[in-house]
Formats: sequence, structure tokens, C-alpha cells
Amino acid sequence: MISSVLKRITLTILFASIGICLQAQKNEKADTTTVKAPFDQSSIVQRLPSTERLDDLRNDREYRYHNDAPPPENPLTKFWYWLMRKLSAFFQSSSYENFWQYVILAAIGGFALWLLYKSEFLGGIFGRKAQDDPLSYNRITENIHELDFNKLIDEAVENHNYRLAIRLFYLKTLKQLTDKQLIHWQPTKTNRIYVDELGNLRLKADFERLTSQFEYVWYGDFTVSEAEFGDIKEAFSNFSARI
Repeated sequence: MISSVLKRITLTILFASIGICLQAQKNEKADTTTVKAPFDQSSIVQRLPSTERLDDLRNDREYRYHNDAPPPENPLTKFWYWLMRKLSAFFQSSSYENFWQYVILAAIGGFALWLLYKSEFLGGIFGRKAQDDPLSYNRITENIHELDFNKLIDEAVENHNYRLAIRLFYLKTLKQLTDKQLIHWQPTKTNRIYVDELGNLRLKADFERLTSQFEYVWYGDFTVSEAEFGDIKEAFSNFSARI
């Protein structure tokens, strides 16, 4: 009984597998059927760019890989175009590689040193004129309580060195304020610190004005005329009388 049932199940599975295989073969043959497309007998239209467009492309620098494009018509642009060509040829020349590049580098280095010298950067490092000039910035600051300001101011005025005279007036003012214990002088302090230290509101506004005038003349390296010096000297003298 059981064996007959197993036979029926086996035959059923066998016939089902054969049917699936036959259907797959049929579908495969259907997919490989060749379909012929209609013959295209329409005429071919040839499209060419206009002559103007071709000229624009020929003259475009982005498409000139071997030959240089003609220079522009604008005079200023033409000049810069000519200059760039000359510079490019110069920087690619053997004379530049063997000689001129070193001359240019030396000139740039010399110019940089000159700028540093003018800004007194080198003077701060190497002490330029610090020992030869008794009125140099550092020596005056360090000896503010020892210098005879009246004598030094008279000498600066006689030599028409009004910038130095104004600086001496300002340092003399700092000494007077220190002697009156209105500020505490130290070589490391800035002028603006002294302005902030001055608690006397009656003097602070005038002292700040004198500080600004001194910084403008001394640090700005401006030339002071005799008339301008007279006005500044009078302002310092009036402030000194009020301390």
C-alpha cells in the first residue's frame, strides 16, 4: 500500500520536472527569435559650423596648443601681452639661470635689509649707535633720573633737532610726574600705561594730548618746523607749571 503511494508521488514529481524543462526550452527559443528592423532610407544632413565660428575657435588661446594666438587689439592689453612674452622668454633664458636670478635675489635681499634698517629693527638687535650717541632712545630711558634735561634740550634746539627736543620735554615730564608720585616710572612701561596711571583727572586729558603729540612726532619720524616746535614747547611748559 505504502509502496504504491510512493511510486505515484515519484511519477508525479518526475512528470512535473519534465514539464518545467520543456517550458524553459520553449521560452528560450522564443527569446532568441530575430526581429528585422525597417530599412532607414532617410537622407543624411551634414551639419558644419559657420566660418565665423571656426575663426573664433582657431583664435581661441585655450585651443592653441602649439602656436601662440594673435595678440589682442586693445593697446593696453597688447602692451601687457608683449611684456609677459618678454618676461617669459627672459626667465627661460640661460642668462637668467646662470646670472640674473642671483642679481635679482641679491637686490631683493638688499631691499629687505634696507626696510629693516629703516624700521630700526636691526638697531634694536645690534644696538645701532647705542654707545656712540648719549641721546639714543635706550640711554635716555635708562638714565631718566640722571640727565640734565634743561641742558640737553638747549643743545637740541641749538642744533635745530626739534624732534629730539620734544622727546626730551616728554621724558622730563615723566620725571616730574614720577617725582610728584603721580605715576610710577619703569623703563619697560609704555606711554599709554603712564596715561592710565595718572589718576589726576585735572591733568590726565592734557597729558594724554601731549603723549599723542610726542608719539606722532617721534615714532612717526615727522619733521618739525621751528614754529610747530614753539607751540609744542609752550604746551609742555604750561603742563609742567600745573604739576
